[in-house]
Amino acid sequence: MKPALALGVLAATMLGVAMPGLAAPAGDDAAAIRSARLRYNAAIIGHDAPAIRAVLVDDYTGIAGSDGKVIRGAAAMVGYFAASFRNPAFISFVRSPQTITIADDGERAMESGNWVGRSKRDGGELRLGGEYLAVWVPTHDGWKLRSESFVTLTRTDVEAPPQ
Repeated sequence: MKPALALGVLAATMLGVAMPGLAAPAGDDAAAIRSARLRYNAAIIGHDAPAIRAVLVDDYTGIAGSDGKVIRGAAAMVGYFAASFRNPAFISFVRSPQTITIADDGERAMESGNWVGRSKRDGGELRLGGEYLAVWVPTHDGWKLRSESFVTLTRTDVEAPPQ
C-alpha cells in the first residue's frame, strides 16, 4: 500500500469516515451522498487525487472560500488538490454535512454544512473554516458533485504545544 493511501486509510479510520467499497444501502440517497462525502474527505486526507476525481462530474464548478476563485471542471479541481498536496504546509480540508435535501424529482440534492482547512505555519497551524453548499446529481456511478461553494468565516492560528 502506498504511504499516502495508508495514511488516508488510517486517518479515515481515526475520523470514522467511510472508504470506497463501503457504499450506503441502495435507495437511501441521503446516506449515499454522506458516504460519497466521506470518501471525498478520506481522499483529501490521503492525498489521493484519482479518488477525488471519482466524486466529481466532468463539468463540476467550485468556488473557493477565501478568495472566491472559481474552479471550472473536474480536471481543474483535481489540479487544485494536486498542487495543494505538493505544498508541504497543506494538511487537510474536511467537510461536515449538516443537511442533505433530495429534490422531489430525485434529479439533484443539496448538501450544506461546515468545513475546516488546516495548514502548517511557523510555530503551529492555521485553521480556516466556514460553511458550504454543494449540489449533487445522480449518475450511473452513483451520486456525484456538480458544484460546491465555500465561505470562509473563521481564521484561527493554533500555537504548537510546548516541547
